[in-house]
Amino acid sequence: MFQLSFLNASLLIFAAATILPLLIWLLAKKKPLRVVFPTLRFIKLSKEQEKSRSKLKNILLLIIRMLIILLVALAVARPIFRSPKIKPSKKHPPTALAIILDTSYSMEYAEGGKSSLQNAKEAISKINTLCNPEDRLILITSNESWNLMHAQIYAGNIPQTLVEQISSTYSPLPLPEMLQMAETKLHESQMPNQEIYLISDRRMEPIKLKSSIPVSTIPLPLGQGFENIACTSAKVLPQLVDKRMQQSIQFTLENHGGSDRKDVLVKAIIGNIKVAEKFVSVPSQQSISETITCDVREDGWQSGYIEVVDERQIMDNRCYFAFPHFNRPRLGIISTAPSLPYFLASLIEVYSGSTPRIIRPETLSLSMLDSYQMFIVYEPGSLSPKLQEILSAITARKLGLLFCLGSTLNGDLKSYLNTAFGIELKERSNKAINIDTVNKHHYISALLSDKNLKHSTIADYWIANAKTANSIVTASSQALALQNGKQSLWLWNTASAANTFFMDPAFPVLAFRTLNFNSGSELPESSHRIGEMLSYNKLRLPGGELVTGSKLLASEPGIYTSDPDTPNLSAIAVNIDYSDSKNRNNQPTGAKQLGKDWENKLFQSRLGHDLWKTLLAIAFALVILELIIVKIEEARSQP
Repeated sequence: MFQLSFLNASLLIFAAATILPLLIWLLAKKKPLRVVFPTLRFIKLSKEQEKSRSKLKNILLLIIRMLIILLVALAVARPIFRSPKIKPSKKHPPTALAIILDTSYSMEYAEGGKSSLQNAKEAISKINTLCNPEDRLILITSNESWNLMHAQIYAGNIPQTLVEQISSTYSPLPLPEMLQMAETKLHESQMPNQEIYLISDRRMEPIKLKSSIPVSTIPLPLGQGFENIACTSAKVLPQLVDKRMQQSIQFTLENHGGSDRKDVLVKAIIGNIKVAEKFVSVPSQQSISETITCDVREDGWQSGYIEVVDERQIMDNRCYFAFPHFNRPRLGIISTAPSLPYFLASLIEVYSGSTPRIIRPETLSLSMLDSYQMFIVYEPGSLSPKLQEILSAITARKLGLLFCLGSTLNGDLKSYLNTAFGIELKERSNKAINIDTVNKHHYISALLSDKNLKHSTIADYWIANAKTANSIVTASSQALALQNGKQSLWLWNTASAANTFFMDPAFPVLAFRTLNFNSGSELPESSHRIGEMLSYNKLRLPGGELVTGSKLLASEPGIYTSDPDTPNLSAIAVNIDYSDSKNRNNQPTGAKQLGKDWENKLFQSRLGHDLWKTLLAIAFALVILELIIVKIEEARSQP
């Protein structure tokens, strides 16, 4: 039984050009005008005989030309004739091989003490031993940065030291993009024999490959079963009251394996120190969410990770987190009043864990600012040049500010607030209104957007026309709480008992989240993912490198520190996309799957009889035959 295959099957489309001579012959064929000369009847009979002979000649030439085009098209497609009677040759003609190596982190899955990536490197080493100095090799990995430096055309073999340095990546290139890169490099090699080989664990989405060059997949050893547990989330739970030097973290584990996992060890790490651990059980093909409580050693930004102990796949064991923790937030109260209103004083005492200490405006200095995270301004009196300088410095240093209005409002302070918040402050009003709108898109008020307020009346407040301000709370189209960056303005009279909203459970939530947001103590709503753009002035990468600029594409998981060694320091947790943690086995369509004896199936031109030279020889012979027929006909037509 024989088999005919084509190395460049996509080029068979050019065989359609075979019909071009036939179309030209049909369209160009013209019927001559009929003119009869009675005295020249014998000439007419001679012409009829000549016409019959010419018609046969033209049909023969037409067939020859069509065969020439067909044979050339088939030769370009590189047909290979295979038969059990034809033994594969031990030698092969010079060939360009492009190896597409999957280096997504799923290739780090280990079984029997060896990962899929290690098996893939061994396969590349075997390919090196089978190549001749005349061959050309190209290695394309899933790592774009690696390809920019090393995806070159190598003569004879790929340097072994380069192969050993290959590592997995968390942001792999799409397979079609890698295939296109391989095709480009093969065309640059200018070799007549070109082949593409894919080495992958096949843990990918179903995909169809299209290429004009033959693509084959080299199999990797697969175990009997797949077992993997991934830690896919780590969420810091908020603490509104009763703050302690502890923090609860909710984490999620996903068991992608085929068996239940019991007594799995989970560790919590903060600042490279293990602060807690826990044993959990995870059913097969399910996920669980658990909470672990960690000890916090000091105030400030905390960062670390939750880690599940799973030796088969270590690349998805960690999920990073970062959060600010201030057991006693540093609040400064700027006021000329002898004491604070009850609602405001109680709020500050519960939030900061201490009795509020009032700082008079005249005693405040620039050197005191870095001792506080934010300031609350209540009845500051007149806006003196010194106080205005202090407020400008607070804004420049990105410290938080909360303006709580009282019964009186100085004209200079009113002008300052108009400019700072984009409003037009007017008179104080005692007309009762009910809160009807809460901004659901802002961190401060998002939790209250769908809540029904039992006490929503505000009966003592300052009227303001909001021009460009960001309203947090409104009542009857009247803005009552405004936000501009890390600065807040409460237009209700904080000292008035007529505002029953202060007795609603929603008020302390709103107040605490305002203080958290302005002081930089708000919990990140979600972690970032690899591939997202990070904005910063100065950034310390997980590896310790310091970069400056404006934006950076996160390319590795870990903790990124923004504005390090400054009062504005903050931490950013970046985690991976966990899609490669799943148990998948998808062979790309459009690629031929080689068996365990794949080494014997490389260099396809040696596996059968390559017919392209034979076809070109026949086509050349037909060209010679066509020329001979034309010359003979020309000689016959001469007198």
